[in-house]
Amino acid sequence: MSAQRERILRGTIACISRKGVEGMSLADIRKECALSTGAIYTHFSNKEEIVAEALRYGLVSGSSFPEDWLSFKRMIVNLDDQLGFDIATVVKTRLHLRAECANPGRLHDLYKPILEEALETLCALLTQLEAKGEITLKAPARQTALAISSFIDGMLWTALAMDRPLSALTPELAAGIDNFVEPKKAAAAAPHVND
Repeated sequence: MSAQRERILRGTIACISRKGVEGMSLADIRKECALSTGAIYTHFSNKEEIVAEALRYGLVSGSSFPEDWLSFKRMIVNLDDQLGFDIATVVKTRLHLRAECANPGRLHDLYKPILEEALETLCALLTQLEAKGEITLKAPARQTALAISSFIDGMLWTALAMDRPLSALTPELAAGIDNFVEPKKAAAAAPHVND
């Protein structure tokens, strides 16, 4: 990806975090990126195309996940900067996207398969961890994947709404995730993720 194209995508994500997709204009993206309209049109034909690619920016593949439960849990409760964005920007962007994708339309149609893929990736990992003896699922893998994803998003969004520092949530997230699976003895004996 060219540096300029990435700059546009990163600027779009920052704009979505502040204004949402519908509230953001091409002029906002241009200003955020400090680029001319012509420079943006070199890479994208319209705002919808930029948003569609921004939706896919930084997606994690199944091969990127750790192979054991404790490492996976540490990864998903990690509230450090992600992709060069502070965690609040990441959380606000996800909140705006999911809220705006709830309504029928092009954005819904673009985002639905991305969410499905993310759930399937998490479902496959949970199934693999159970097969390896790392965990026992308390519900079917798909239901557990959806519950974990919803729990994390809900905790983060509630913290933002209540002006709680997101960094303070790591222990609560780690403890909460354990409600969805039964770690095996070796994993359960290890200390909770608190950093």
